[in-house]
Amino acid sequence: MEDIENTGVARENAGSSRVPLWGPAPGSGPPEQPGPPASAFEYQPSADAPTEFTSAPAAPVNVRKPMEGKAVVAAVVVSFVVVAAVVVVSYVRGDGQPSTETNAAGTPFPVTTTEFAPVTATTTPPARPTTTRPSTSASSSASTPVGYRGVTGPNGIFVSIPQNWTVASGSQVTNHQADDPATPGAVVRYGASASEARPLYDAVAANESGVRTGYQRIKLATVSSSAEVVEWEFLYAVEGVQRHAFARYWRRAGLDYIVYGASNATDWPQTQQVVRTVVASAGPVA
Repeated sequence: MEDIENTGVARENAGSSRVPLWGPAPGSGPPEQPGPPASAFEYQPSADAPTEFTSAPAAPVNVRKPMEGKAVVAAVVVSFVVVAAVVVVSYVRGDGQPSTETNAAGTPFPVTTTEFAPVTATTTPPARPTTTRPSTSASSSASTPVGYRGVTGPNGIFVSIPQNWTVASGSQVTNHQADDPATPGAVVRYGASASEARPLYDAVAANESGVRTGYQRIKLATVSSSAEVVEWEFLYAVEGVQRHAFARYWRRAGLDYIVYGASNATDWPQTQQVVRTVVASAGPVA
């Protein structure tokens, strides 16, 4: 009784066999094997899923890794930078300028061209740059009629021409040409060049062979006995239009001077008046 009380064993357990401290009682069978360890990750059903499962849970969805998304964004940024660089370079080089050679349909644009317009009875000669030179001779200034102005030309020749006529270099470096702006084809030429060895009349007559179209001589003669002065008047044709011309030549101090006037035959009466005035004012005299 004392043993039971001292050991603290309940009365109802007093009759059972005691288990030794060093192991199970003989004949009590092998010890139970511990079960497998619990999985660290267990499927947890969602709140609206069935409370009991009869099959394995579905495999988790393969979500794109964040690095793949970053790679796509980087590729887009690089492409945009390349395209922008190409556009900037093209603009700087001038490639961005619109083409003037073709239109949207690929048809070439017409090219503007400039064609020479010959002087005829119905066409206006091309405008010539005005070159006005003041007279350097007192005799020229004194003989300048009203409505005219004095001008000088190559090798010291001076003449008077109408105020509104334009002056420019002639077809030869030894002459200048004045054009009537109101009468197409009406011109006056004046100049001087070194004298030839042959007589002035022979030098002038040699020019007849150069007038090939519609040539008709009206006059070719020496008109002064005291000096070499020759006058030549004739008709010729340009593109089917008859023209009238008059020239006066004189030789002085190793130079041959000339005043020449021409116009369409229908305009000659008014042009002739101008030519006579220019000849009368020309100098230096023979």
